[in-house]
Amino acid sequence: MPGDDYARLDEAWNALDAGDPERALELSRAAEEDLPETWVLRATASLDLDDLDGARAAAAKAAELEDADQDVELLCVQAEIALRDWETETAREKLERAGADGDSPFVLAKLALVADLAGDFGRADRLLRDAQRLDAQNFPLPPRLSECEMEAVLRSAIEGLPEAFRRALDHVAVLVEPMPRRELCGDDLRETPPDILGLFTGASLAERAEGEGFDLPPTIHVFQRNVERTCTDRAELAEQIRVTLYHELGHYLGFDEEGVADMGLE
Repeated sequence: MPGDDYARLDEAWNALDAGDPERALELSRAAEEDLPETWVLRATASLDLDDLDGARAAAAKAAELEDADQDVELLCVQAEIALRDWETETAREKLERAGADGDSPFVLAKLALVADLAGDFGRADRLLRDAQRLDAQNFPLPPRLSECEMEAVLRSAIEGLPEAFRRALDHVAVLVEPMPRRELCGDDLRETPPDILGLFTGASLAERAEGEGFDLPPTIHVFQRNVERTCTDRAELAEQIRVTLYHELGHYLGFDEEGVADMGLE
């Protein structure tokens, strides 16, 4: 029955909001597959699981069942898939259609990310202010640091490292950049979405010891505007910069994501 299907979908969306995309997918499998909402939810859950292929397939199925231009949630999912693929112009077009009535802070915040990626920081900040006016609780304005303030925060983070890690940084460049660029991201786009906070490029210590990976110097990139976007005040921002720096240093030391977490470099 349709009522039961929508109840399952509501429960699945609640699972997504609670950070449980696996449960959301499980619940969605019990919902009617002729409903476009079922496939929009599956696409969203797949994105949360970094399953881009699954998200694309589910979004395509939803588009077969619903006119995408009439479905804001489907447009937003399509835009997010395009962003994960670094197809920023497609993402912008989808988001502008989704936000045609101008009353979605979520859409405005995503359009701000697209503007940031294009280097239009003034437009990005205007969009974020518009989102904040609509929903100040869930879309607070991010704190901003000047170049000098950012350098001071980085120095403080480095000084707080154990000595062995500080010595490791003698061989690693630390670059603060406003936003990531597609050419930095390599082939595995699942690991490098446009809102990534930091990135290690070049050879790790293990690779250097084996004589591999000398094409690029070891470099930690910190993407300032992405980091700022995740924070609500300067104290939180300073902590997130520290976390990002330590995380990417863990990759230089040769640890994967799980190893970085085990070392406490988060």
